[in-house]
Amino acid sequence: MDEPQKFQRRIVLVKRQLQFKYVGMVFLSVLCASLIIGGDIYYNMYRLIVTEAPSLAVAASQFNAIILVKLVLYLALMLLISVFVSHRFAGPIFRFEKSAQSVAKGDLTHRVALRTGDELMELQDEFNAMIAGLQALVQKDRNLAAHLVARADEIAKKLPEGAAVAREELASLKLELQHLTQSFKV
Repeated sequence: MDEPQKFQRRIVLVKRQLQFKYVGMVFLSVLCASLIIGGDIYYNMYRLIVTEAPSLAVAASQFNAIILVKLVLYLALMLLISVFVSHRFAGPIFRFEKSAQSVAKGDLTHRVALRTGDELMELQDEFNAMIAGLQALVQKDRNLAAHLVARADEIAKKLPEGAAVAREELASLKLELQHLTQSFKV
């Protein structure tokens, strides 16, 4: 069996809908956490400054702009990170879809080959083991069909000259046996 080829994805968004959904969920989670925790801390600190040190209120108000810029940068960084993390899931899912299409067309020599570091490596091993098992079963059936074809030939040779109908039936049976697993690539 050939060694699976190494590949490098050049497109970050290989399954756009899945990745946008994942990025959106991560982004909204981080945004909510930032607003709840950051807002609570900010509110309590600002209230403490205004009540305990009113002279710092002007400086605290100027600090608002810095906090907003930092929040936007933090959220942008989280958005970027979530796109790359989503790629680690979407890429393998895309590969599995393409592999399933190949196997559905009858190519039992195909194997899933994920990149090192991608998620779903255990699924890759199980999927490849499943295909290998199917390949072995089809090969076994192919061998049995070849054996039955040889037996049909032997029976046809033993028939008397006047048994043309039986010979035709055996020839038809032979053809059916030969085509039994031909749609599979093993």
